[in-house]
Amino acid sequence: MLEFKIPKIEDREWVQPILTAAEGMGNEFAFGTLFLWSEAYSCRICRHGDFIFVCYNYGSGEDLYTYPIGRGDLREALELLEKDAQERNVSFRLWGLSREDCEELEGEVPGRFQYQPFRDDFDYIYRTQDLIQLAGRKYHGKRNHLSQFSRNFSWSYEDISPENFEDVRAVALEWARQNDPEAAGGLTQENGAIFKALEYFAPLKLSGGLIRVEGKPAAFTIGEEINPCCFVLHFEKALEGYLGLYTVINHEFASRNLSQYEYVNREEDMGIEGIRKAKLSYRPALLLEKYVASPKRAL
Repeated sequence: MLEFKIPKIEDREWVQPILTAAEGMGNEFAFGTLFLWSEAYSCRICRHGDFIFVCYNYGSGEDLYTYPIGRGDLREALELLEKDAQERNVSFRLWGLSREDCEELEGEVPGRFQYQPFRDDFDYIYRTQDLIQLAGRKYHGKRNHLSQFSRNFSWSYEDISPENFEDVRAVALEWARQNDPEAAGGLTQENGAIFKALEYFAPLKLSGGLIRVEGKPAAFTIGEEINPCCFVLHFEKALEGYLGLYTVINHEFASRNLSQYEYVNREEDMGIEGIRKAKLSYRPALLLEKYVASPKRAL
């Protein structure tokens, strides 16, 4: 049985180089994704040579292994994962495969897997310069939002640092109260991940931005580098009552901090109609497809 374990902050030292070298653009190629959501999704990691294995919902009976990330003998890696599933008496399923991964897997073990796209997990990938410039007719509405916001409100931007962590927490708690009335005191799984991000902000090499409106904290965003080509935004929150605020925090952070990256990953929409509509409105360069591969028969 493989030795899966909860990711700890010190694991970033060996995990992120493997993830970065893989040159993927999915949010699962950022160590922060594994670390920040380890409790919510029972995420466990395991190292095998130059591979990293990841399992979500570990021990639930509905476990999902990610497609092996790294370099080495792919067939051997798949056999090890299938054996681990058998020994733990759970279904062997692979999650998060791109279309290219599906083709590679089919070439390695033809006819042994069936593939199902999982639309709610597709990542939205944007060209950074599109988010910065907002050029052309397709972004006319976004430019209007920026202009209207500046006419209606007095606002300021600042990078997130320990000096404004409490302001970020305040926005997160208030956003939860506004959007999830059942959240006790604003405490949600997502806020747990946000607070964890602030606690480990420096060692995770995170960066982010905060918007104040009339001097009060009102919006923030937090993310990290996946690789030199792509940056992922893990969190983006804006309080109600400020039309155009989401457009402002998105544009300001990208303009001030992300010009060196070709792409920005704004993660998935989780099947939520409002989030899907908002993310499509920014005209993604691509929707990064995610598939689940289930074996038709044993390897």
